[in-house]
Amino acid sequence: MPTSPSELVQAFVAGAARPCPPEELEALGGLLVESLSRCQQAWPEVNLAPEVFASHLGKCLPPGEAPVPGLRALLCEDLYLALAALQEDRSALAALERTVFAPVERAVQRVDAAEAFVDEVMQLTRLRLLVGETRHGPRLGDYAGKGPLRRWTEAVAVGVAVSLKRRPDRTTPLDDAMIESELGTTDAELSLLRQRYRPAFRAAFAEALSGLSARERNLLRLSLAQGLGVEALGALHQVHASTVSRWLAHARSKLLEGTRGGLARRLALDPSQVDSIIRVLDGHLELSFSALLKQED
Repeated sequence: MPTSPSELVQAFVAGAARPCPPEELEALGGLLVESLSRCQQAWPEVNLAPEVFASHLGKCLPPGEAPVPGLRALLCEDLYLALAALQEDRSALAALERTVFAPVERAVQRVDAAEAFVDEVMQLTRLRLLVGETRHGPRLGDYAGKGPLRRWTEAVAVGVAVSLKRRPDRTTPLDDAMIESELGTTDAELSLLRQRYRPAFRAAFAEALSGLSARERNLLRLSLAQGLGVEALGALHQVHASTVSRWLAHARSKLLEGTRGGLARRLALDPSQVDSIIRVLDGHLELSFSALLKQED
């Protein structure tokens, strides 16, 4: 059953948390119906409950603004898409990729056109907008419809890009202090192996890391250095958590195999000898990788 204008008004007023003058109720109801119709025409594949959207519009009403002129000033179609994306509507997420993130990527390329850099910035932007960070929920919830969603997102992405560019290059091999602090010194066998093979391991590990794709590095960084689980990463990439698990397993296996190959070349050891080293170091590869990536945060 279609939502009536009075139900939309009731949801809007509840969201705004302030009353609407009686003489404006009829005009407000008509405007809400018109706004909802425009949004549904703009995004026909997106599924968003009308009352939920009306309440969200009320929350976006600027303080002190009268309901009718305040609502007219909001970019309702962009607010509709943003809210549906936050609710993980797959069609909304796809539309967000197509109409917002793709154009924003071109703006990031003006900061640095390197593919790995652009990919990292866009992943961090998606993370910030759709998943959130430790002390802040999804930033897309802060979008209030006062300007185009694309421009608002571009400002976030360019801010991320500039922040990354200001940081020193962190893609060099792990230094000795970082390895020692992460791997510890309690295991005698590990300590001996570290002293004997540390330079080769460090070089082989860094080489294997550089051989990962941008997506693989970013997945491991978000998982290990930032602690995101497979559910959050799945929402970020619009895939099932089991798919993310497979991606992570493949990336880690690729990192391990690359390190194994690099050690074999550098130390001229046979496979069984390399495997003996790897069996001891294997449990610490993720710690080493996490240590490297924490330097980027």
